[in-house]
Amino acid sequence: MGFDKGDKFIDDAKQRAHDAIGESNPKLTSLEKGFLHAMKRRQAREKHARKGS
Repeated sequence: MGFDKGDKFIDDAKQRAHDAIGESNPKLTSLEKGFLHAMKRRQAREKHARKGS
């Protein structure tokens, strides 16, 4: 299965969002901001789940 331009665009946005997790005020596109928000929510959920165990 090959990747098309859209897949590469999304993968690049995910990587940029991942790289921006530690930045205080990153300059991101809307797509990158969405991925960053999802990553932060997932981290918070995992942290909360570990606390409850």
